[in-house]
Amino acid sequence: MSEPSTPTGRFLNDNGLSLALMALFVLTLAGQAATGWWAYDAARVAARLAGVGFAAYLGTGNFLDGLFSNWQAAVLQLAVLISLGAVLRQKGATHSRQPGDDDDPGRGDHGWVYAHSLALAFAALFAVTFAGHLVCGAMKYNEDQALQHLPPVDLGTYAASPAFWFSAFQCWEAEFAVIGIYVVFSIFLRQEASPESKPVDASDEQTGGANE
Repeated sequence: MSEPSTPTGRFLNDNGLSLALMALFVLTLAGQAATGWWAYDAARVAARLAGVGFAAYLGTGNFLDGLFSNWQAAVLQLAVLISLGAVLRQKGATHSRQPGDDDDPGRGDHGWVYAHSLALAFAALFAVTFAGHLVCGAMKYNEDQALQHLPPVDLGTYAASPAFWFSAFQCWEAEFAVIGIYVVFSIFLRQEASPESKPVDASDEQTGGANE
């Protein structure tokens, strides 16, 4: 396939993957916001409370908690894969260094922070999204309390509650399971032309070395 001749064409060709993912993000975020608003308004009307407009709904715990809980789980997934992939091995998997390969390639002219910047960035993102999940989860919890005409709770009480940790653990366990399934599947299964897969004719014993 020939390279596009226009600057716009080259930009789209060079950034197609990130643009497609961002477009999917915007579409699904819009779907979450719209359907969440309809369900939230219906619940308020059923509880004999006034409905809220769409813009107001975007500032509710109901919307923001769903956003942050999913984000912190997804960020945790990548943070764990990046960090554990640097120290643990899985023979035959795509995202693993070769078993027994403990050589440190060195940092060259780069310092420790840059050498670990990807894991540090995801750790920081996880801290931010976890805090957002906690704060917005408390907002959502108190909104649910209001629907039942019950008193609100403070942030500390919510942080120590089973409700918060149930929400966190159910997100995390799914992410860990999916990472594990992907690592194992990448040993035996292939996807032609995908950098997330070993070559189609590679043996199951061959470790991908994608992180090297």
